[in-house]
Amino acid sequence: MQDPDDVAGVVGRNVRALRQQRRMTIDALAAASGVSRGTVIQVESARGNPSIATLCNLAAALQVGVASLVSAESAPRVTVRAAAEAAALWTSAAGSRALFRIGTDPPDVVELWDWTLQPADAFDGEAHPRGTVEVLAVLEGVLALQVGEERRLLGVDDAVVFEAHAAHRYANEAAAPVRFIMVVLQFGDSGLVPPTSIAPAEPD
Repeated sequence: MQDPDDVAGVVGRNVRALRQQRRMTIDALAAASGVSRGTVIQVESARGNPSIATLCNLAAALQVGVASLVSAESAPRVTVRAAAEAAALWTSAAGSRALFRIGTDPPDVVELWDWTLQPADAFDGEAHPRGTVEVLAVLEGVLALQVGEERRLLGVDDAVVFEAHAAHRYANEAAAPVRFIMVVLQFGDSGLVPPTSIAPAEPD
């Protein structure tokens, strides 16, 4: 059995780390959990052992189980999703598909997608919440990308990053299939400011 002081230290580190990961202030965590600001400070500073009720309230506010607060495991978490586990979340009659490879849970969402568009096929994406960013890299073929009023053609090894709070369209206007990898980033505080979109200009 762990020493109470060791448990308090583990809980304090975990609460502080989870709060910071969720971009919560001490006041915000106190308000969300119904625990006083002073108690949150005491917990994070490992001054005394919090009650079970306090642990449950903090865990609920941080969207984790109590086990995550008392776990002394310090190794980074590694999640592997085998190729056979990829989910085809969009397909078309032409044989195009969007495979969801892997992702994270809220509040900070990262998703990895693997897209294949057959010739003359396209996908129209709705506007995402402000703060959402998409990053694409073309592996095969030529992708016609439309973001709002801006249109770009992307060839093999071309990459682009864009804010996705406007409607956008991925299209294959060539004779060969196009395949691209897409990463979607959505941060809980919607405070991400991405760099300017970079992609080859469409030829005249």
